Amino acid sequence: MTGPGRYRRAAECWGRFDALARRLDATPTLALVDARVLRLHPQVGQALAARRVQVVALSAGEAVKSLARVEAVARAASGLPRSSTVLAVGGGTIGDVATVFAHLFKRGVGRLVQVPTTTLAAVDSSVGGKGAVNVGGVKNALGVFHFADEAWLCPELFETLSSAQRREGRFEAWKMAVTLDAATFRRWAAESPSDEEAIRRGRALKEHVVARDPYETRGLRVVLNFGHTFGHVVETVTGFRVRHGEAVGLGLLAALDVGQRLGVTPPAVVAEVEGAVFGARLAAARRRLAAVLAQASRDEVLRLLAADKKSEGGAIRMVLLKSPGRWVTAEVPTRVLPLPGRGSRSR
Repeated sequence: MTGPGRYRRAAECWGRFDALARRLDATPTLALVDARVLRLHPQVGQALAARRVQVVALSAGEAVKSLARVEAVARAASGLPRSSTVLAVGGGTIGDVATVFAHLFKRGVGRLVQVPTTTLAAVDSSVGGKGAVNVGGVKNALGVFHFADEAWLCPELFETLSSAQRREGRFEAWKMAVTLDAATFRRWAAESPSDEEAIRRGRALKEHVVARDPYETRGLRVVLNFGHTFGHVVETVTGFRVRHGEAVGLGLLAALDVGQRLGVTPPAVVAEVEGAVFGARLAAARRRLAAVLAQASRDEVLRLLAADKKSEGGAIRMVLLKSPGRWVTAEVPTRVLPLPGRGSRSR
């Protein structure tokens, strides 16, 4: 057993859930499972019951990411030893709660296994070891680094996702390609990847960054925040009615706008990325971003940007794109931000 929070690359296992569940040994296991997944995929509950796994069903969504929920899970697990395995079966919010719990319960459990049930979680939150809860309306205000020992990728769990949910994962995969790998970006721009290809490549690109900067101390991992600065504003302003993946997509548009206004992102690059990532949906996405920002006041958006964990001392910093595969971070003056009343570009 390694110390809680110590970096490790998760063993990536692809297959059916019932088959992968056989990897659970005799060690006591607590599974935090999205209640909807249990309804839609009865084989999950059956496989866990066959191995006498203790199951805590949770309702997914930002509301579950609270210290009160982590405490409730700890109460349910009070009889388990520190050597236990924690299994996170769900999307990003379930993974967040499980990660925070795994780090804090008896000062760190023996093993954490991430089982993402959305393409978004498969590409993003199940990679990188970060878990957090929200406090006082601020997203991810309290968090930990606790790296999973294994990640189980079960394609049958993605079959019940809507097309909108599948797009969320693709937005995150595109974000990785746009910022980290020009060759992947241009290959996908020429021929859109399958969900499995987007997941596999997106995970590999993110893991490559995480391995070099596991605790965000070298300034490398910050690139993963491309699109997230305004994405988190979109989520908060709408009371999280806009899902995370879509919010990141809209935040990507805002980052392109800021980069262009600062002279960092050439107009040709903006057009190339917009066309590849959004295609025929670009105009609708632009309208959506403008409509969301119009729901808030200028002061509210500035407050949320300054409170973002990526800002320092109230200064607003963003990841901006120079060209596919090349990025910079910059302190952004208020005059170039797409604030309410100012509008964003539309075409």
